[in-house]
Amino acid sequence: MKNIFNKILLLSLSVLLLSNCQTEAPNFLEESQEDFDERMSWWRDASFGMFIHWGAYAVPAGVYQGEDIPGIGEWIMDRAKIPVEEYEKFVAQFNPTQFNARDWAKIAKDAGMKYIVITSKHHDGFCLWDSKISKYDVIDAAPINRNLLKELAKACKKEGIRLCFYHSIMDWHHPDAKKENFEKYREEYLIPQLEELLSGKYGDVGVLWFDGEWISEWTEEQGKELYQHLRSIKPDLIINNRVGKGRQGMQGMNKDRSYAGDFGTPEQEILHGASDLDWESCMTMNDTWGFKKNDHNWKSAEMLIHNLVDIIAKGGNYLLNVGPTAEGLIPQPSIERLAEMGEWIRVNEEAVYQTKRFEHYKEGEEIRYIMSANEEDVYAVALEWPGDKLTLRYAEPTEGSVITLLGYEGDLEWTYSPQKGLIINLPDGIQDPENRPCNYAWVFKMQASPAGVVTLPLVKSGDKENPETVVFFKQVSFTIESSPGSTVHYTMDGTDPLTSSMPYSSPVMISSSMTLTARAFEDGKMPSEIVNVRFVQSSKYSVAGTTTTPDARYPGQGMNGFLSYGDGIRGSVSDFRDGNWLGFEGVDMEVALELPETKSIKRIEAGFLQDIGSWIMLPKQVDFFVSNDGISYQKVGLMSHETKASDKEKKVENIGVDVNGKRAKFIKIVAENIGVCPDWHPGAGGLPWVFCDEIIIE
Repeated sequence: MKNIFNKILLLSLSVLLLSNCQTEAPNFLEESQEDFDERMSWWRDASFGMFIHWGAYAVPAGVYQGEDIPGIGEWIMDRAKIPVEEYEKFVAQFNPTQFNARDWAKIAKDAGMKYIVITSKHHDGFCLWDSKISKYDVIDAAPINRNLLKELAKACKKEGIRLCFYHSIMDWHHPDAKKENFEKYREEYLIPQLEELLSGKYGDVGVLWFDGEWISEWTEEQGKELYQHLRSIKPDLIINNRVGKGRQGMQGMNKDRSYAGDFGTPEQEILHGASDLDWESCMTMNDTWGFKKNDHNWKSAEMLIHNLVDIIAKGGNYLLNVGPTAEGLIPQPSIERLAEMGEWIRVNEEAVYQTKRFEHYKEGEEIRYIMSANEEDVYAVALEWPGDKLTLRYAEPTEGSVITLLGYEGDLEWTYSPQKGLIINLPDGIQDPENRPCNYAWVFKMQASPAGVVTLPLVKSGDKENPETVVFFKQVSFTIESSPGSTVHYTMDGTDPLTSSMPYSSPVMISSSMTLTARAFEDGKMPSEIVNVRFVQSSKYSVAGTTTTPDARYPGQGMNGFLSYGDGIRGSVSDFRDGNWLGFEGVDMEVALELPETKSIKRIEAGFLQDIGSWIMLPKQVDFFVSNDGISYQKVGLMSHETKASDKEKKVENIGVDVNGKRAKFIKIVAENIGVCPDWHPGAGGLPWVFCDEIIIE
């Protein structure tokens, strides 16, 4: 009886202890800033990682039934409309016997990459590990019969590389991954597979990198629930923002902090400016993520290094992709470029790892600034060789600072004054490219603080602030504001303002086209950057009969939408949905305009938007015509443009021709749509847009 009593007592105590030990998991969505910074620290310090897109899509390698399929390689199942049972034949041929995980990890390490993100499962649903949840994996469905992720995990651990997994929420193969059955797919397939990847069998997984979140079945609420669940399994796990629905297109950043995810994911582009949020630009070396045998459009090592510098200077990470072959080999052009990047990083690594954004991260197009994480050192990176002198405006060396060129033995001579800035003298011995410590970009190390630079003046005209262009009809005024203690000097002929130029004191009224340049000056500080504003006087006009009607989703403003062409309000670069742009999907834009009377025409110009991530491309060609009767038109000029994969900047391109005083009453503009999205674009084969606003007739 006593023994029975003791057993019952012990059992009761065990249950009590167990219940006391079990506490509710913390709400990881309400993590403190201190805990968040600690969790993100290794990733921020790493700066540079390898993206690997690898799967059964490497077998067709961009070709199906003898035809090159437009678009990125890993989307061939969708782009070529390949049925599931047909695509499964590629899985049955996936036999990468030449795959050597140690080689891959070594290539990444030698390139200076600190982590690898590999596709555990892409949209096609094929899994690169031995999944107990599915037989559509490398063990059960492919002849390779090897757990590829387990091999890579072992190799990464040996080389000191942090392994991370890409995982697609969307699944083209699983029958339940859509519509009314999606909940079953999520609960019985998606989440259990993620739990497998975090089981410890694949090492200390650093990041789960989601994709495919744009499908209608997925919601922000599901994303937050998944985020919480995965962090409860592995509290130090980092999860990208594609777990939820906050991402804003290819620009990749969340709309605000209320959405799930630890970092933004700009795709095939670099943020135009800096951000207070963590972010990582994922980019390809050619035009595809998954291997395509006919894609030979490789970016140069110089461009890749410049991208790395630009991203680090702006406070981001660079995730650079390789697309291995079906045999298991990283393409040789990728290896060669990674080797060059590794050589450069070995010379300049202290400006790559454990860094942060400097207050002034950019000076012109050729200088970037980076600060060490401990804020002891500043690195000025010259993207072009500066010659015998490098002049810097944004860094003020501390007293007694030593300035060096990384990789070069010896200190450099320098002088500094608030008026002229920092001037670094470069020895004759390194003017010969053969004697320089590296190629493509050169890093100058110093102890410095942000220089005292006068704040940029603010030019206002109407409700516009520092606009690129102001369009007006009769007359328009502008004002200029500046920081206390500074004086603004300006010119109206486009020349750089000096202290001897006209000082600004009161609003200025203008009644003809001109280019304003303004700069703020203050004793003891570097002058501000120059503000340029183009004021263009345009003739008023109405829309004549022959026009292409814009898409109903982007009709512009005014009567029939067409008055947006000449209302003096320029459409936004950052928000093409602002109501001012006229959009034309997959068709050419043609518009005929009528002036109140026959006039002498100096110039015709139209503003077009480029937003590649939103499928908005510049026209292939723009033709300009004039007429006196609106029937018989004479071509007065054309402008051509080739859309390239490197055209990542969101911008307005003012395309126009000088007419040199030809008299006309009617104007016609025809903008040729490129027809289909190019092969390198994520929407390859789809219909691109032409967006136009503000047609100017001088």
